[in-house]
Amino acid sequence: MSRIQGQGLHSTRPVERSNTVTAEFQRASALHRHGNIPDAEDLYAEILRRDPTHFEALYSLGVAALQTGRVQRSVEIISRAIALNGNIAAAHINFGYALNIMGQSENAIASYERAIALNPDYAEAYNNRGSALFALKRHDEAIASFSKAVLLKPDYVAAYNNLGNAFRELKSYEQALENFETAIALMPKYAEAYNNRGNALSDLERYEHALASYDKAVALNSTLVKVYNNRAAALANLKRHAEALANYDTAVKLNSGYAEAYHNRGNLLSELKQHHEALASYNKALKLKPDSAEAYANRAKVLNKLKRYEDALVSCSRAIALTPAIAGIHVLRGIVLCKLQLNEEALASYNRAIALEPDHAEAYCDRGIVLNDLGLPQEALASYDRAITLSPAYAEAYSARGIVLNNFKRQEEALASYDRAISVKQHYADALMNRALCRLLVGRYPEGFADFEWRWETSTFSAQRPKFPTLQTTNVGNNRVLVFSEQGLGDIIQFVRYLPLLARTGCELTFLTRPKLMRLLQPLTSGFEVVGSLTNQRQFDFQCALMSLPHLFGSDVESIPNSIPYLRAEPEMITRWRHRIGEGGFKIGIAWQGNPQGKIDQGRSIPLVHYLALARIEGVRLISLQKGFGAEQINELQNQAAVESLGDDFDSGPDAFIDTAAVMSVVDLVITSDTAIAHLAGALACPTWVPLKYVPAWQWMLDREDNPWYPTLRLFRQTRPDDWSSVFANIADELKAILIRFDGDKRRSA
Repeated sequence: MSRIQGQGLHSTRPVERSNTVTAEFQRASALHRHGNIPDAEDLYAEILRRDPTHFEALYSLGVAALQTGRVQRSVEIISRAIALNGNIAAAHINFGYALNIMGQSENAIASYERAIALNPDYAEAYNNRGSALFALKRHDEAIASFSKAVLLKPDYVAAYNNLGNAFRELKSYEQALENFETAIALMPKYAEAYNNRGNALSDLERYEHALASYDKAVALNSTLVKVYNNRAAALANLKRHAEALANYDTAVKLNSGYAEAYHNRGNLLSELKQHHEALASYNKALKLKPDSAEAYANRAKVLNKLKRYEDALVSCSRAIALTPAIAGIHVLRGIVLCKLQLNEEALASYNRAIALEPDHAEAYCDRGIVLNDLGLPQEALASYDRAITLSPAYAEAYSARGIVLNNFKRQEEALASYDRAISVKQHYADALMNRALCRLLVGRYPEGFADFEWRWETSTFSAQRPKFPTLQTTNVGNNRVLVFSEQGLGDIIQFVRYLPLLARTGCELTFLTRPKLMRLLQPLTSGFEVVGSLTNQRQFDFQCALMSLPHLFGSDVESIPNSIPYLRAEPEMITRWRHRIGEGGFKIGIAWQGNPQGKIDQGRSIPLVHYLALARIEGVRLISLQKGFGAEQINELQNQAAVESLGDDFDSGPDAFIDTAAVMSVVDLVITSDTAIAHLAGALACPTWVPLKYVPAWQWMLDREDNPWYPTLRLFRQTRPDDWSSVFANIADELKAILIRFDGDKRRSA
């Protein structure tokens, strides 16, 4: 933005010089003007050996050093020249120019102001002074200085260009554009101005026009590297991603040290979900510019998406070390810490962000999430409310707020919060999915299952549809229809009941499911094809997710197909397990633990210790149906009460639940937490009790002891969050009443 002023300017004070010295200086000046700087410098040095007070030679030697990039040397030499004669305005301008390059912008301004004092009409001094003010981000003052330059020199192209850049920094994009246009009108082949004009047009979101301006800059100067970087950004905004990447590649090919282009290329690749490639680009940018906090932060975002949370945390820490007062980076660090389940540290990060920026709505929203995970829902709700106060159109905060309200059993308020989220952010899949679960929980099935179809678009849903047209109706004729299971084992058991309904429409039905469930499902699926995998050659007219069938069939609470049992244990397996378990006592099959690795399990699994009160009731035998997670609790509690284990061969084969189904058919009662065991017991029509958390999964609905999906299930609900003791006290009382009848029946049969 600043400019070096010409060398060889003479003193205003006549100085007697020998003819020889004068001739040598003129020869040196000529060499200098023609670009032969090394020889010119030799002659200047020879003159100064003869006459150390020769201002012109000393000053010109300083200018030569500045022109060849030896900035520190130029400062030393020009300062000596000014000491000889401080009345030459150009010397003060070049001295200021060198100081500005060295980052000494305040000193540079003082030097420019000295030049202006010597020559108040010196346009170049005002232009360069504006550049130093610009470097100090004193943009209003810079604009005033540039404006004075063009007032003094109306055809001053560089000053108009500089004015445009200063207006851009103040987000006065129309004024910026006007000044770039003026610069171009004065110099139609000014590539730099075309580039800057493109930037202003991009700021105004006029990307097609910006692209045309960048194209003109490239046509005038194909080596102007930053144009390709800027052109790539415009192309990206036009969704011409392949061309954008090609332009970033051109920029770094022309300048392999162009850190900004690598960084921006990483941003685009991240947006395109090419996270590994984005990471490589960020790594290159940081190798070139290790002090870029923004690059570290964006690198952390990509590492977070790649689930490399430890590396993401390191990248966040480096960004914070470089710029500790940027609230957004502390928010990002909090997000990563949450993924590492370091919620207390995450909370500290969000609190730090809020301390730095008290109006940071995102920090309050994310803080609410971690407070909820820490079991502080009231505080979470307050944090969401603050986020919404700061940003009334904050869809994510409304959606997260709805989750807390739902868990408080305030479903109508939760639904209103989800509705608000969706109203401010149309097609917001996460909010629509949350609304689906809430609507289903309160029994609004048609609306809930319609919203449930948005699960495919949510940020956390990982299943993928087969690449065939999606089934939209149950009127499918004899078309080939592929139904596939996409979620947990319990969900599959619950929803396979819809397959015979679809098969009866006359379609050619194939069910794709987990191989380990195929044997269990045989009683229901014998009338159509069931496969555990597909070859690439298989073709279908339509595909449909298993859990989309209730929506297709328009199910409500009254029309659920609940004829039970729809699954059956194998007779030979029942005989085997009846023999092994024996007939003595009142036999209760129990399960208590789901997979603890997902948020869905939060609060629904039950520590085995709560079942021990049942084991102490005379005549009761507790028989474990638990496999995998939670089974270790049997040994931990073996000295307190007996829980019978069925041995290592229990469901040890490749087929899931074959032994479990048989044992359920042998025992007198099943008591299970909300796991796949509950669904299997319901599908088998076994007498089953299910202890449920305060607000359970949607399948169990609210405030009722029965369940429309499974008529033989009885539900025991928490009346207070996390209170299993009162639930099991109630179960124990009911069990004692049953045992009285059970013992009476045994005596009568005897």
